Amino acid sequence: MKRLTVFFALFFIASLSVFAQKSMPMVDYKGHILNGRNQIGSITLEGGFDQAGKSMTRIDSNGNIVDSTGKVIGKAPKNGSFVYYFKDNEEKYTIGKSNHSGMCKVTNAKGETVMLLHNNYKQQAACAVHCLYENHCMPESDMSKTDHKH
Repeated sequence: MKRLTVFFALFFIASLSVFAQKSMPMVDYKGHILNGRNQIGSITLEGGFDQAGKSMTRIDSNGNIVDSTGKVIGKAPKNGSFVYYFKDNEEKYTIGKSNHSGMCKVTNAKGETVMLLHNNYKQQAACAVHCLYENHCMPESDMSKTDHKH
């Protein structure tokens, strides 16, 4: 009986830590940019859009990610990596291989997973990152960089 009580106590503690974890921002197979269960934007082959459907970003003919004011804010992926610009610095991200459901992990230069991205939208990954920063939805380790280049 004592073992059973200890087992249930450990199980309860472990389940609390799982439920306490914050959900990872993601882009689903439809191009919806989600933070938890909330859709905060979307991406298509044309670029990124806010929740109201207003264009936030697009990819120009040179593979640059351009914001709504025409400023370059990133570079579209090559070989599974892309760049997003902050202030006078650039943040490098890597897109991992897709799993059985088509989802890829997007990691920052420190190797931390910052979002999940459906394989269909690898080329628009920097658009999704821009939307997450604009909505202050990036994981906490990157939130200190919200004052980025516009």
